[in-house]
Amino acid sequence: MLAMQNFLSRKKRHSLNLGARLTLSIGSSIILISLGLFTWLYHLQEKQAMRQIETQADALLTEMLILRDWVAQYGDVWTTQPGSHFVEGEGPFYRKSPGMVTKEISVISNARENFHFHITSLELKNPENAPDAFELEALHKFEQAPTTVSQIEEINGERYFRQMVPLFTQASCLECHPGAQIGEVRGGISVLVPMAEVDASLAQGRLALGGTAVLLTTLMTGLLYWLVRRMVVRPLDQLRGAAAAMGQGNYQANCTLQTGDELQLLGETFNQMAGNLHQYQDSLHQQISQRTKELNALAEMALIISRSQDLKTVLSEALAQALQATDMAGGIIHLVGPSGGVAISVQHGVPPAVVHCMSRAVTSEGCSFWGSNHSLQVINLKENSYLSCQEITCPAIAHNYQGLIVVPLHSGSQALGTLTLLQREETAVSPEQHQFITCLGNQLGVAVANARFQEEIERLAILEERGRIARELHDSLAQTLSWLHLKMDMLTQTLEEGNILQTRQEAQDVQQVVNQACFEVRESIDGLRIQPADSFSRAVTDYVTEFSRRSRLTVHLSIGDACRLSPVVEIEALRILQEALTNIFKHAQASEIAVAFHRYNGAVELSVRDNGRGFEPTAVSPNGHYGLHIMQERAERVAGTFYLESAPNHGTQIIVRLPADQDGTAVPHHTALPQEVAL
Repeated sequence: MLAMQNFLSRKKRHSLNLGARLTLSIGSSIILISLGLFTWLYHLQEKQAMRQIETQADALLTEMLILRDWVAQYGDVWTTQPGSHFVEGEGPFYRKSPGMVTKEISVISNARENFHFHITSLELKNPENAPDAFELEALHKFEQAPTTVSQIEEINGERYFRQMVPLFTQASCLECHPGAQIGEVRGGISVLVPMAEVDASLAQGRLALGGTAVLLTTLMTGLLYWLVRRMVVRPLDQLRGAAAAMGQGNYQANCTLQTGDELQLLGETFNQMAGNLHQYQDSLHQQISQRTKELNALAEMALIISRSQDLKTVLSEALAQALQATDMAGGIIHLVGPSGGVAISVQHGVPPAVVHCMSRAVTSEGCSFWGSNHSLQVINLKENSYLSCQEITCPAIAHNYQGLIVVPLHSGSQALGTLTLLQREETAVSPEQHQFITCLGNQLGVAVANARFQEEIERLAILEERGRIARELHDSLAQTLSWLHLKMDMLTQTLEEGNILQTRQEAQDVQQVVNQACFEVRESIDGLRIQPADSFSRAVTDYVTEFSRRSRLTVHLSIGDACRLSPVVEIEALRILQEALTNIFKHAQASEIAVAFHRYNGAVELSVRDNGRGFEPTAVSPNGHYGLHIMQERAERVAGTFYLESAPNHGTQIIVRLPADQDGTAVPHHTALPQEVAL
């Protein structure tokens, strides 16, 4: 990924800008078009030059043919010079045929090095007229079709234009060429025209066209680059700079373009977009700030609810948080009692007259808008259709309140009360505020329900503890007092009879029973007062030590280091331990007791074993052994389990497994207990 980013960054650095690319693209197109145009013009010039030289060659050959026709028309010509060839001579004159005239004229023109004529034939009379390769090929073509033949040849490094036309047999030719037919092709005459001047002219034209193309292309490319820079690149650079500034969070960046075209329209659209984004950013920041305030209020409210405080204090602090988060002018919380009246009323920033009016409204004595609606109500106090106040002037309107937000507090289908927020400004409640205030009402409803539930739990716990104390007093102290009452009657009778020995024995029995009763009362008092100290292990150790001292029983205690319990579970564990030791002292007739706390498969296991007389667990009566049932109920109350192991004359062991407060290292699996019975 890093290599790809480096590649893209290098590519971005080395890439051309828009102006250069547009210039190169359009400039390349101009160059290609110019190249094609000037190539076409050069070809036209070249064709024109070739047409000129062909015309020149045609003119020369035409003149030569006219000359031949003139000579033939006058029956040859007579000259005073014999020349190289002549037909006949008479005195000082010599007669020459058209072919001889053509030969002599070609010799004269060849001597001037301007153009050259050459007459030739396949049936030669003069070896000097032998055809070359071009002429030989043309003569063969004449036999097929007597048309003009031309081509360009390079001779001694120079180019020449050659053209050859056929010669037809005329009447004057029969004298020298007997047996020939008039009108047939007898041979041909060629002309060789030098192309040096034409090539020089074409070269100059080529240079001129090339220079013109380069100059025009350079000028047009430069002009194009300047126009692109001025009309496209600079406006785009301004747009890019504004976009970069906006990308860095500066939404006030503007792009002012005065191009009068689509780019100016794009700049105006960009400025409008930047303004919209700036407004959206401000709105988003405000919403984030408001949502953060609301979340903090909900978190603080949850913390307030979790504290161990009275309900009115919790409601007062929660209402203060709600007002701070919603920016409302004031608020009232009313909790309805079982009889329908206001049980608790908490208010912040609300005048007494408004509080009184709202309290009457809760009891259906005031405004008719009040009710146990299951949803949030937003009430505009300026709209009288919502009001039916029994007072002449609504106190809320009199104190310049504009509206109310009423949130019912519910626990399931039970109406607990209402949360009323008052606002002084006519501001609409947004969906987010609607949801937040509804959430506030739900949390307050949960807090009220939890507080009442906790009160009910405490009341039930008190009743349960009273029942347990009553059972213990019935099983121990009440029976002991009854026995003492009976013993006192017997003691009185023995005293009246004067039986001193029996009286002393009865007094010793009473003394022993009183000591045991004192021990049991002390154990009950300690059981009610005992609480875990700063360390659960220390609390267990202190209690076991004190029990061993009072009961004079040997108690072996073992507590593991990883035995951590929650505060509620610690209380129940201590109560179970107290009940177990008390039962052993009362009923087991044991001399030694082993108490152990250890980790077991993620839980904490309490084991209490004695060496007493034991009993048959299956024979336990439902109405008896209240201590065992109490221990089982306490274990199950904190999601624990209770196990019993006992046999006659083999002692008794109870095992209680309680949920640990935190994970620890589990010890090896406990050995299975024989005859284990769950009560």
